[in-house]
Amino acid sequence: MTRDRQFQARWRAWNALPPGDRAIFASVRIDGLDYDEAARRHGCTAQDVEQVIVRVLVAVMNADDDAPP
Repeated sequence: MTRDRQFQARWRAWNALPPGDRAIFASVRIDGLDYDEAARRHGCTAQDVEQVIVRVLVAVMNADDDAPP
């Protein structure tokens, strides 16, 4: 798979995620919040944040498998 196709597949996977999941992921990975801080910001538990991080990473990393050849 070319880099461009890989990027497009991952971008589609990112955009397919619920907005709340993207916001929580960005709080941790971009804003640098820890799970407790992100949980307070988004009104959930640290365990919820952890589950979102895993869900997002799995969705984005598995996007290559769904990309057309």
